[in-house]
Amino acid sequence: MRRTVRELELLFADICQQSYPYEWDENFITFQLMRQLRRLFAQRVIHFNNWSKIVDWQSFKNRGKQETNYGDIALLVNVQFTSGETLKGVACLEAKREFNSGSFESMGLAQLEGILHNLPYAHLLLYNYVRKPCQLKFPDESVWESHFWVSPLNTANRLLQQVDMNNNWKVMRTAFPFAMFLTARILWGLDLDFRTEIYDDIVEGNKRYMNPSYVGVVNVYYDHQRPVEVSLSDIWEEI
Repeated sequence: MRRTVRELELLFADICQQSYPYEWDENFITFQLMRQLRRLFAQRVIHFNNWSKIVDWQSFKNRGKQETNYGDIALLVNVQFTSGETLKGVACLEAKREFNSGSFESMGLAQLEGILHNLPYAHLLLYNYVRKPCQLKFPDESVWESHFWVSPLNTANRLLQQVDMNNNWKVMRTAFPFAMFLTARILWGLDLDFRTEIYDDIVEGNKRYMNPSYVGVVNVYYDHQRPVEVSLSDIWEEI
């Protein structure tokens, strides 16, 4: 797992180096991110003490026109356990980039509240062109540095209601590393929206709840199991 976290952070730094300043926009960054995550987690075996799990990641881009109201990324997550149970859910991420001002200028309360109305378990994904240090809350007083951070949208929205949007960089106070979000939360079935209508809406491309720009199909399973088959509609193009 430590090796995976290290490779994720190197991947994030490489994307920022390639993108800033001339290609520093959410769509370009997210495209690079989803493509690199697919490469990193191509049937990747993650080792623990005397056991291991397999992570397989597929990435897709929306062929159609995206709405501006809803999130940039949807992850369709399928986590299998040795005793046969499966957790199937969705992780929704709204990506925002840091501007030269130091704030996330494209972030607006009306948009965030609209996302929360449909997707109460959504998260903000914050892109920083320089590595930012933040205090970890567990297990000790360590400080972590990263380019990519995540904040639960309901928490971020409540904080942002109390600050001037020119100072919305303060949302970083509620954030934790994106690498942690993936390896310690998503790959274990945590922080997911388990409503089947959300999962099916994204698979079928119906756009009733969300019209993301990118979709990741993330399977987590053991070597005696097979990944869950997800048949996406033609609206999704593999990248």
